[in-house]
Amino acid sequence: MDSEKAMLVATPFKKRGKGSLKITDFIFALSLDLKWGPPEKVRSLLREAEAEGMVKMDGEIVNALFDPAAVEVPLGFKPSSEEGILDQAIRLITSHTGMSRKEVISIANEKQDSLKKLVELDAVVLLIAREMGMDVGDLAGRSYENLLGRCRESSELREQHQENGMSQAN
Repeated sequence: MDSEKAMLVATPFKKRGKGSLKITDFIFALSLDLKWGPPEKVRSLLREAEAEGMVKMDGEIVNALFDPAAVEVPLGFKPSSEEGILDQAIRLITSHTGMSRKEVISIANEKQDSLKKLVELDAVVLLIAREMGMDVGDLAGRSYENLLGRCRESSELREQHQENGMSQAN
């Protein structure tokens, strides 16, 4: 699990002392309380965290699938300001089309819904950019590498979980 992402995801749960929160409370905590990014970016983080098995969203509730209390968040922690693939792809579309960020995200959310949320948001935005005739080869390659890394991490976590379950059964 990416340590920065773990700290970001754990913080709202730790702040409220709960293992489940309303999605709006989660977004509010990171976006407005801590000013760690716009709500769209926090929603994207939440989707990534769910895809990686860190949280489970059920209706309007987000549940931590890990122990947030076990995640050390250093005093004064701020997330890195490195622009992610999603933000770069959105910026690519806005700069080529004149559309607003909000418009691009709205289109991406509609497209992701039409794909039954089987495709991650960064890939959806890259698909939209490609459909608009933009070259997304570099971003798509990096997105693919990130996906492979997350798959490896997820596989390793499953193996550890299975090993822990077997050792506890013995």
